[in-house]
Amino acid sequence: MGGDYAPAVTGLGIRLFTDEMINPALARALRTQGYDIESCEEAGRSRQDLSDDQQLAYATQHGRAILTFDVEDYYRLDQRWKAAGRRHHGIIVSPEVADIGRLIRRVKRHLDYVTSGEQADTLLWLRPGTTR
Repeated sequence: MGGDYAPAVTGLGIRLFTDEMINPALARALRTQGYDIESCEEAGRSRQDLSDDQQLAYATQHGRAILTFDVEDYYRLDQRWKAAGRRHHGIIVSPEVADIGRLIRRVKRHLDYVTSGEQADTLLWLRPGTTR
């Protein structure tokens, strides 16, 4: 096997979309490792003043959970969607993590331990994981 080999899909089936607060380098780095992840920037949705509701709707329409540092707003949004009977593919929230290496490790851990079925229509916290 050559060094360029990467599995078609890595993780437990969560397809991920990152909101505008997440460094787009995360998506690029994880995609090279076989994860299905798209950044807000790559989707052409950054710097357009789109609401959180619009971003969650986009992620949902594309079969993706959304990752955000905007904990309070997405918590309220999740509650509003549920009260209205709307379903989504999941919301993953985390306090801001500036260190991209640490963020990559935490997101990989989540994608490797949480199934798409467990994530669907659920708001889950990104676990701190290891600090290495």
